[in-house]
Amino acid sequence: MTDWPRVLLAGLALAAAAALVAAGATSGAAFAPYNPSWEGTAELRERADAAGPGDPLLRDAARYDDLEAEGTLAVVLSPETAYGTDAERLREFVRRGGTLLVAEDFGPHANPLLADLGASTRVDGRPLYDTRRYYRQPDLPVADGVADNPLVADVPSLTLNRPTAVRPGEATVLVETSEYAYVDADGDGELDDDEALGARPVATVEPVGDGRVVVLADPSVFIDRMLERQDNTVFVDGLLASHDRVVLDVSHAGALPLLQRVVFAVRDSGGLLALVGGLALGAVALLAGGRLDGRRRDPDATAPRLSAEEVRTLLARRHPDWDEAAIDRITTRLGRDRQGEGR
Repeated sequence: MTDWPRVLLAGLALAAAAALVAAGATSGAAFAPYNPSWEGTAELRERADAAGPGDPLLRDAARYDDLEAEGTLAVVLSPETAYGTDAERLREFVRRGGTLLVAEDFGPHANPLLADLGASTRVDGRPLYDTRRYYRQPDLPVADGVADNPLVADVPSLTLNRPTAVRPGEATVLVETSEYAYVDADGDGELDDDEALGARPVATVEPVGDGRVVVLADPSVFIDRMLERQDNTVFVDGLLASHDRVVLDVSHAGALPLLQRVVFAVRDSGGLLALVGGLALGAVALLAGGRLDGRRRDPDATAPRLSAEEVRTLLARRHPDWDEAAIDRITTRLGRDRQGEGR
């Protein structure tokens, strides 16, 4: 009969273990590359991984020092912490010929980074609405003013998700909204008398050294749900395809999931990788040994049988106070019992 309580407990234990593994391997943060929900960028990570060789996640800004700049696109999505002195690494990457895309709407760290890069574009930081050209509601504007530029070739429009605008400075405007858009200066969600309608830039590009800086006024273009919009897919795929390799800069984003950090730590350390490999081989050997011991301890297995003389010797050694007649009687009885088992 099945031991249902044990089966149930085993099932619950497996479910709990699976939940812990899933929790340790995924993230719930917006724009996180291991967040498979609607506001994550798991789809972008997979596309970047397929776009070229190497690890698509740039987890340490020091990697910019050795990153081949020519033909590389680096993507920064709404950084959570300031780049500080690391900004110089990004600047040199761009000056050597790299392309850096900075996507931000309301965060405080993009404009200081752009200033350190030597770019003139700034993120406005106030909500942008379009009263006529939008998807479902005005805070999801569809920007269809697309310039004739290879970076946005064949892109019909961009569908934005609660974006802001950009102030281009000396940069070239790549995409702008319809003429019915406005920046909500007071944040009340209404078009007031002092808020004028007009086309608003949402994406720019400008040269810095031998490279270029692209600024996009909405990082949500890259999240999984917004990549379901065909125009956004065309834009992202075009960007990735126009470069030899793509890296997603998460060096100043939120922490990666615990299990992913463990995997990266093992992979990045040759000695640690060898240690883990040795431990894994040891575990396999122990498991194999345990299975062999288990077979030897199996109560249903056939045990080796002693001869009558061996039984007599064993009994005499263990019971020196027994006389020979008693030992002979027991040995004879054991022999009869074995003959009965064999019939």
